[in-house]
Amino acid sequence: MCGITNIDDAIKAVEFGADALGFNFYLPSPRYLAPEKAGAILHEVPSQICRVAVFVNEPREKVEGIVQGKGSGGGGDGFTALQFHGEEGPGYCRGWPVKVIKAFRVRDRGSLAGIRDYPADFYLLDSWSEGYGGSGSSFLWSWVEGLDADRLILSGGLNLDNIERAVRQVRPFGVDVCSGVESRPGIKDHGKLKEFIHAAKGA
Repeated sequence: MCGITNIDDAIKAVEFGADALGFNFYLPSPRYLAPEKAGAILHEVPSQICRVAVFVNEPREKVEGIVQGKGSGGGGDGFTALQFHGEEGPGYCRGWPVKVIKAFRVRDRGSLAGIRDYPADFYLLDSWSEGYGGSGSSFLWSWVEGLDADRLILSGGLNLDNIERAVRQVRPFGVDVCSGVESRPGIKDHGKLKEFIHAAKGA
């Protein structure tokens, strides 16, 4: 469940069965969250929930500071995974003390040609759009054929209308949703949130 900006949405997502929560540190995004606010939310999240910090083309030192808990909780309340959603190269993805998710913005089948060059734990596949925000639309899922589905996190335009079909066709390790369960940018619709999680897991 990505784009978490408040404690209420985080608690509801966990209550409904979310396995991971994403916190966006990309300043231009309407879902941007200051590290201090993210820290306050992390303190309320059960330890078994994966907490993902999302970055776009940030200096390594800034990411390291947040991972080490400077203004974001620290200790057992810190992040357990990093998602790099920009133009970060394979070298940038190495040497982190937590799990790494490298995002690829999929414009066509060729967008996935170099995916195996990245030493990431998981690959998040999102629809291509101008800038680095979500497009709200999906790409052709047939393009992922031949990739290791056990390391794929499917994103991009997922909603209540297509999530079951997406899971059954791709069979990814996980799915990522943001705008598909929002009432407005950064605020979740708890009804959609619950239905989406149940549909994804039920598929």
